[in-house]
Amino acid sequence: MVELTEEQRNQMEANRIAALAKRKAFLESISQQNPWHLFKCQKISQPQPFQPKPEPDFKFLARLEICSYDSFTITPLPVPNFHFPTFDTCFAILNNILSRMDVDPSHFTQTSAGGKACVFKLADYRSVLKLLKAEIEVEEIPWNTFNVVEKLSHLEGRWTPVRPEHLTDDEVDGLIGKLPKSLVDVLLPFQMDGLRFALRRGGRCLIADEMGLGKTLQAIAIAGCFMDEGSILVVCPAVLRYSWAEEIERWLPSCLPADIHLVFGHQDNPVYLTRCPKVVVISYTMLHRLRKSMLERKWALLIVDESHHVRATKKASEPGEIKAVLDVASEIKRIILLSGTPSLSRPGLLGTTKYEFAKTYCDLKYIKGVQGKIFAIRRLKEHVLQQLPPKRRQIIKLSLKRSDIVAAKTAVGALKIDASENASEEMPLESLDEHDGLAYQEEIAILLRSL
Repeated sequence: MVELTEEQRNQMEANRIAALAKRKAFLESISQQNPWHLFKCQKISQPQPFQPKPEPDFKFLARLEICSYDSFTITPLPVPNFHFPTFDTCFAILNNILSRMDVDPSHFTQTSAGGKACVFKLADYRSVLKLLKAEIEVEEIPWNTFNVVEKLSHLEGRWTPVRPEHLTDDEVDGLIGKLPKSLVDVLLPFQMDGLRFALRRGGRCLIADEMGLGKTLQAIAIAGCFMDEGSILVVCPAVLRYSWAEEIERWLPSCLPADIHLVFGHQDNPVYLTRCPKVVVISYTMLHRLRKSMLERKWALLIVDESHHVRATKKASEPGEIKAVLDVASEIKRIILLSGTPSLSRPGLLGTTKYEFAKTYCDLKYIKGVQGKIFAIRRLKEHVLQQLPPKRRQIIKLSLKRSDIVAAKTAVGALKIDASENASEEMPLESLDEHDGLAYQEEIAILLRSL
């Protein structure tokens, strides 16, 4: 350690005394000034101008639509030039807005476009609309539409027959009691509603449910209620004849295969049968060709599948198939129409917007006494999602021969077959070696997905 010299010690002491003197002079100078001189508070001395809260970079539109006679949905939709948040974020914002009133969605559902929507009671529509319009952009239900649905909702649950063919609820319960228990137990609540809807109207209605909601099952249940009145005539596309026969045999045990007659040609004309079958399944084309003989028979019930084919055209005369169905229907008391496509897919047919539709078709003066005039019922999957069973998946294994595989590949253009392969001997799939078998199974899976 280096020892300080006497000169260094004197210099350090002089520096210390000079610093103390400088500090003393500074303190004496500020004691004569405002003691708050050194106190700097930005909020007091320099207030900042008010700045509004920045708008969020996302925005969405809340579309309100009628869901059923007693409910409506709110569906978040994107707004042009704005980022669309997640559906969970949109529903959180909606719940925060609606938390000011005692309103909760009854359930959530999925729309046909793949989005999500929350379902509310129609009685809360006005309150919900008022809150939402004060906070976010809203596409509301046309007033005419809401007014008509609200009026009709008061009639729901109270049925009063107004036409000669209409049945009372007691008569409806008696007819349902005739059905096999196995059929009644399998009907979902909305399908039972469809059955009652048709029976109340004496078996004259249009069931326009979305595809996959069991229109065929409902029609078979209706037919079972009137089976003791005579034969049932089912008119459907040719490709569906076997499907109808299978479903009738499955759900109506009283109908044996011998009781169900399928018409494929003139040789299958029911007039050639020794006894009258319980059910006749015929295509539109064959009904046209056998029109005279079919008109001569008495039918208890007519079921027209894919009934949107029976539509008016601008031609001077209707096509033969349509005219044949109309002629037969004019002679039958009970008619059930089935179609998941109740209107033609022409733009503007019912109005270019829902507001134009409401102006034309939702006028209160036209719904006086409308209860007995309503003949159609339509439900969408998104409306009855809670009633539907879980998705069912079924794996069907096919045992194919080599010639079947070659024919399938040829049909879809997956493989060019030369003459030698076409003439090859049929060989079961199991007889192929392990490598070829796996390759063919993979190709079969690809083909089945593409067909």
